Amino acid sequence: MVLEKILDAGPQALVMTATQRRWSLAAIILHMLAIGVALGIGFPLTTLVLDSWGIEAWLIGLVATMPSIGMLVFIPLMPRLIAGLGMLPSMYLGCLIGVVGYLLLPLAPSVPAWIGLRFLVGVGLSLPWLVGETWINSLSTAENRGRVVALYGAALFLGLAAGPSVVGYTGIEGWAPFLVAAGAVLLAMVPLALARKVAPPMHQQVSLGYRQAINHAPTVFTAALLAGFAEMGLYALLPLYVIRGGLDQDFSLLLLTVMTLGGLFMPYPIGWLADHYSKRLVLAVMGFWATLLVISLAFILDITWLVYLVGFLIGGLMLGFYTVGLALLGERFKLGDLAVANAAFILFYEAGASTGPVVSGFAMDLWDPYGLLLVVASGTGLFALLAVGRSLFKQDEKPEPL
Repeated sequence: MVLEKILDAGPQALVMTATQRRWSLAAIILHMLAIGVALGIGFPLTTLVLDSWGIEAWLIGLVATMPSIGMLVFIPLMPRLIAGLGMLPSMYLGCLIGVVGYLLLPLAPSVPAWIGLRFLVGVGLSLPWLVGETWINSLSTAENRGRVVALYGAALFLGLAAGPSVVGYTGIEGWAPFLVAAGAVLLAMVPLALARKVAPPMHQQVSLGYRQAINHAPTVFTAALLAGFAEMGLYALLPLYVIRGGLDQDFSLLLLTVMTLGGLFMPYPIGWLADHYSKRLVLAVMGFWATLLVISLAFILDITWLVYLVGFLIGGLMLGFYTVGLALLGERFKLGDLAVANAAFILFYEAGASTGPVVSGFAMDLWDPYGLLLVVASGTGLFALLAVGRSLFKQDEKPEPL
């Protein structure tokens, strides 16, 4: 089995039997699959509902990005909270907060209420997200980290891919999409409970702070910033771009699903490349390709098969920035520092995610609808140049010993 070979490659960072490692990894992957379904419903549902209310694009972007702002505000407090409550109780608490947020949305059909409730969802889901990333890096090694993280990210994107299809099936009226999203978060708690005896420990003693972590591996955190900025900008506003480009809502949702499928199937080969070649060089090549592909969307919207192909590739590259960055983070930091490093990584991701949809929304209002493409392509292009520069000067070369 491919999964067994990946998990059994090389000495493990934690002392576990092969069976325990596989079960622990399966639990966190299934957990993120369910979380991905909830997130995959939330983003297009928010965009389409607010658009049906006649809300401006910049305000749609603001509401869509509120979960990211919630995470951005509360993530710095999470390592201490997790140390106090314990790893699994913290994840359960976060899931329950997310469930409450989703169930209250249809009861409060106003922009101010949705801003607050989307913020609440982000605060809740930041807990399982932070613990999950520390969990997955604890189970991997330098020899297999790219592929293990890719499997984790692919599970998230499988859920994201299912989300828009759920919205297409349930529609945007009534309780159905909100109930499915809340149910997905509840289901995410089940594999955690089943795997409670093989959950890796959270290390509470750290030797560095957030600023030290950022200075130690700037390429890692810039990759997280770009991933959040570009990914959330596209997920929040790509359906609106397609509709304003003259196509219908069903096509926009299907394209979003195809893009997330790219995030499902491309991470593993990207992870293989990251395990065998310089991760910074892989990031640079991905940045250049992402720039070209995003720009191409301005010229091919009337060629259906080509739009789907480009959307598939863009989705894979968007997740690739995050997963390769996360794998590089796992190499650069000791196990005892992973919780702080992961928190800083998510902070940078959410800083990008909280600004991407808003900046893209403003750009679409100024240059309708092509501002979205201009903003995303500019971000990926600048990151590609940065990654090339860091690679040429041999920065972040030596991993921190585990």
